[in-house]
Amino acid sequence: MHVFIGGAYNGKHEYVRRWLKEQQLNDVEWYIGQLPQKPTSQVVVISGLEKVIQPLLEQDEISLASKIAEKLQSLDKTHQIIVIATEMGRGIVPVDPQERRLRDTLGRLYQQLFATSKHVTRIWYGLAEPLK
Repeated sequence: MHVFIGGAYNGKHEYVRRWLKEQQLNDVEWYIGQLPQKPTSQVVVISGLEKVIQPLLEQDEISLASKIAEKLQSLDKTHQIIVIATEMGRGIVPVDPQERRLRDTLGRLYQQLFATSKHVTRIWYGLAEPLK
């Protein structure tokens, strides 16, 4: 798995599109705001995890993050998984409890994904910084 992370509108999607082209990876499926059930392409790009988590916020944040991480790790065994993760918060705690819960759940999920991913790259306004 390769995770690309950065703030909203920092050029993550465009960077990944160029990166896929440079890697000559053409058989790609994109999933935005949803998890794939049965992808048919070898390379699977997943973004918008906040949209996946938001309707499930009534669940325990630790178990929810673990379920999603396990699903992505399972897919990574049969496909090349690329996750585009939007950094939420940058240390700022949202006043709204739902937004705070979303930020906390995403943070727990990202920790698990970073720990198990082979590569993690931060995108800052279109510039890549390898973290792992």
